[in-house]
Amino acid sequence: MFNKENLELLKKEFNIELNNNTIERLNAWHKLFLNYNSHTNLMSANDINVLFEKHVFDSLAILKWKEFDPHKKQKILDAGTGGGFPSVILALFFPELEIVANDSRIKKINFIIDLKAELDIQNLKISYARVEDLESLNCDIVISRAVGTIKNVLRLTKKHIKEGGYFIIYKSKNLQKELDEIKDINAKIVSYNLPLRENFERHLAIIKM
Repeated sequence: MFNKENLELLKKEFNIELNNNTIERLNAWHKLFLNYNSHTNLMSANDINVLFEKHVFDSLAILKWKEFDPHKKQKILDAGTGGGFPSVILALFFPELEIVANDSRIKKINFIIDLKAELDIQNLKISYARVEDLESLNCDIVISRAVGTIKNVLRLTKKHIKEGGYFIIYKSKNLQKELDEIKDINAKIVSYNLPLRENFERHLAIIKM
């Protein structure tokens, strides 16, 4: 997974240089993910073939937002983390971050629990609940990837964002249509392309609260 080509891409796109210990942990994560996915569906077979390009790279795309400092101590809630994107990836890459991985689907959460224990990911916390049912988590950033429209996800998660914090959602299609549904809120858009053979444009919609 984290071969020379992918490591060079991370350096070029995100200015990330990994030490040997982090590379070993990431490769261990990859092995555990494939093993779990072989008996419990975390991801489709087609996506497994582009796991780095479509999911790891995409998770790290928050670094395209220049105001984001991954080495600053801050609390980030990943609402609807699924198989751990971007929560687990961010936690493994950046130990200074406090990451809360939230999901209401037990098979997804069970994998995150096993993974956290196996790799001893100390900066990763796990939340098994509907995000709207949780008491306020007072986060610096709430992020969400592929779980709903901007309007609906913001409505469900905004109570978890501290004043002056940020809501960030990863989107591809229908971005402008979804933004038009939100009244009196300005979003900063950061666009990028996934390193796939076909053109695959993605966007971060960033809203300051």
